[in-house]
Amino acid sequence: MIETETRTTDSKARLILPKSFANSTVIVEHISDTEIRVKKARVVAEDDLRFCEESATPLSDRDRDQFLKLLAKPAAPTAALEKAVERQTLRKSKPSR
Repeated sequence: MIETETRTTDSKARLILPKSFANSTVIVEHISDTEIRVKKARVVAEDDLRFCEESATPLSDRDRDQFLKLLAKPAAPTAALEKAVERQTLRKSKPSR
């Protein structure tokens, strides 16, 4: 259950948070004009961040061969795809208001 507490801001809109937030990095999310959300941030050292390329799983030989085959000779577009492209083209050609 969420604990609700009423606090008052000072003339500079500062709010005193509970002691558990002391010396913490926080994330302030603006939900609406009347609501914000304050969450503790988890700080990760830059050296510990990994690029998605570093953790990619290599394709099996079979999957690699299938991928290369599809690149060399792509399948013909379906009727549904052609219809969607036509709709998108018409939508982009209309002048915006």
